[in-house]
Amino acid sequence: MRRRRDFAHKEDLGRWLLTYADLITLLLCFFIMMYTLSQADAERFRSLARELGQIFSERPPPGTGLRRLEERIEDYIKRKGLEGWVKAEREERGLVIRIMTTSFFKEGSAELTQDMKAVLDELAPMLKELPNFIQVEGHTDNKPIRNEHFRSNWELSVARATEVVRYLIQQHGIPPERIAAIGYGEYRPIAPNDTELGRAKNRRVEIVILERGGGQGAHRLQGVLGTDIPHGGKAP
Repeated sequence: MRRRRDFAHKEDLGRWLLTYADLITLLLCFFIMMYTLSQADAERFRSLARELGQIFSERPPPGTGLRRLEERIEDYIKRKGLEGWVKAEREERGLVIRIMTTSFFKEGSAELTQDMKAVLDELAPMLKELPNFIQVEGHTDNKPIRNEHFRSNWELSVARATEVVRYLIQQHGIPPERIAAIGYGEYRPIAPNDTELGRAKNRRVEIVILERGGGQGAHRLQGVLGTDIPHGGKAP
């Protein structure tokens, strides 16, 4: 009887060991699976981090392109001795290239002079390098105008801006969807109109390279004024 009990005891112990071994094996498989998954997640995370790092290292900070463009234009102005006639400065809306029209347009005319074309020929390749939207804005002084071509300063300012846009599109391939012509007449002066010097400052064309994301406003103004110029279009 005792031998039978010892045999039964050994049999029960063997079953317990078998169950314990199965449990240890299952736990080992579980931890191996968890480790494998964690390593895969870590690798995906490292891969994502590498991709994001590459993206942010290649993308310049906001405004970097405009800063470089401003430096190049200022260098051009100094080399050509155009201080006082052409100026580049940053504003909240973007980079403004201000061209005094006294020397670059004939009085009461929107026709581009050779001097004006020469300035645009220098600026255009630099403008093409950036994808930003461009607004060309015409401004006048407050002296009334009425001749066979223009009945108001509004029309003169729009026509001058339009001629600049046309030249940049047709001669230099600026995409028409990136550029707009706007006329402000005498209503956005930068100097008092009570002196000849002040009036000369107000007679200007401004080429505004907008900060990225400013293009929708340009297109809205373009549509309102009706100065969108396709290739081969005619002046108003």
